[in-house]
Amino acid sequence: MSSQYLRVSRRYAKALLDLAVEQQILERAYEDMKLIHAAFSSSQELKILMKSPIVREGKKQRILIQLFEGRVHPLILGYLKVIVRKQRAVLLESISGAFLMVYKETLGIEAVKLTTAKPLDSSLREKALIVAKGLTEKSIEFNEVVDPRIIGGFILNIGERQYDASVKSKLSRLRRHLNIG
Repeated sequence: MSSQYLRVSRRYAKALLDLAVEQQILERAYEDMKLIHAAFSSSQELKILMKSPIVREGKKQRILIQLFEGRVHPLILGYLKVIVRKQRAVLLESISGAFLMVYKETLGIEAVKLTTAKPLDSSLREKALIVAKGLTEKSIEFNEVVDPRIIGGFILNIGERQYDASVKSKLSRLRRHLNIG
């Protein structure tokens, strides 16, 4: 998506965040926008439908109502309908993603991707948390990913930084060292 779309999506997301704060439903709005973002991320059909100039706005609104009524706060559903009415349905996935980012920025939450070879135990989670807290002043929100290719240990991704404590990278460094000398 172009940077212009990202700027517009961020503005819509910020407006929704301000409205959610004003209506005292910020946490609910965050959970609802996670649900909406997941729906768009997992459904190519939904994305195509919302982008289609052939499908009328009324039909798009009815589909959103069918998908989300009773599952999201009425204010959020109304917001989605307004976006569609303004012929911005193509931006719904981007707006929901931007909302999640703006929410985290506003509350000082750092999204941290934690990759491990197998599901985390409490000991490894605690070690990763200590490392993550050393790399950022913000609150930590772990997104845990299992990737058996790293063999063991963990990889932390915080913003643009990466802390690689995986067995795979240690073996790779050892291999490079042995090939040099």
